[in-house]
Amino acid sequence: MMKRKILKTVLCAVMILGLPGCRLAREDFVTDTYEDRLVGVFITTEFIDLFDIEQLIGNNMSSAGGGIVINGASQDHQGRIYATLVSRTLTSETGETIETKEYVFEGIDGIPFFSFHVANEHESYWSSASDEAISNGAFHVSHGDDESSRVLEGTIFVVSASLKTFYLNPVYQSADGSVYLMSGGGISGSGVHSEGPMMSQTLETVYTVTENGRTKTDSVSITISVSFMFEPELVAVLQMDQDARLIMRHEYAPGALPVEIAAEPGAAFLIVETRKLDHEGNPVISREIYGSDAESIETFHARPDDICVKTWTPVLYSP
Repeated sequence: MMKRKILKTVLCAVMILGLPGCRLAREDFVTDTYEDRLVGVFITTEFIDLFDIEQLIGNNMSSAGGGIVINGASQDHQGRIYATLVSRTLTSETGETIETKEYVFEGIDGIPFFSFHVANEHESYWSSASDEAISNGAFHVSHGDDESSRVLEGTIFVVSASLKTFYLNPVYQSADGSVYLMSGGGISGSGVHSEGPMMSQTLETVYTVTENGRTKTDSVSITISVSFMFEPELVAVLQMDQDARLIMRHEYAPGALPVEIAAEPGAAFLIVETRKLDHEGNPVISREIYGSDAESIETFHARPDDICVKTWTPVLYSP
């Protein structure tokens, strides 16, 4: 497998490379006529080059005169990288263990964001694979007699002014349950010295099948958004009473908050202040208010790769 790293220096430029086409799929996973379906994306910061140029030339070489006639550079000339199904053991807060399965693209650095179908003699269900780099991730599934849908949505927060290109490599699942990715298009941006949404890209398709004169549809939509954020420098948690008087203030390094925060007696709500620095070194402070009904607070910290990760810290109020 050959990888090419492509850097773009344009401001908020959007590249849309050729994505593999979406093909007819069956609702069930056991028919011989089932065709692979789109189930999500595997996001990388380097282009994964799986295009087989030798096969393309060989399949399109004209027998008359030795010329080459290209009848469309389709996904038939792309290679595939298959994921490995691995078992994971998760332990709950009560010590209970749960066995689960997930697909992993071993040896490739990237951000998984896809759903997949698991079926055996005991059960059949949809599951999902994601990563901490995806904030505000959501996976919605609905089923009906004539239609079903799966919607995946997530946001990647990036330190402002970073030069980033994200390649959305589409992920497919075959009838036998195997999962693979193919080369995908990229979105990139740089030079932005502010906070807020940068861009988003959606991959969507509708699969249709007619059985006994009845048409059924299955729609898939995957949306990835990219948003800029000034890098967090300090997080302060203020505990306030019902008259908005300060009871307690604690400061933390981003990503270094305690496992949980115990509210002081008399605390009615919390204020979370995040101190950041803009591109000129000026302080920028954002504040969020959390009432006593909030089970946790949300904060961000930047990773070495300039992706800002959201974390949740539980808050315990006295009875």
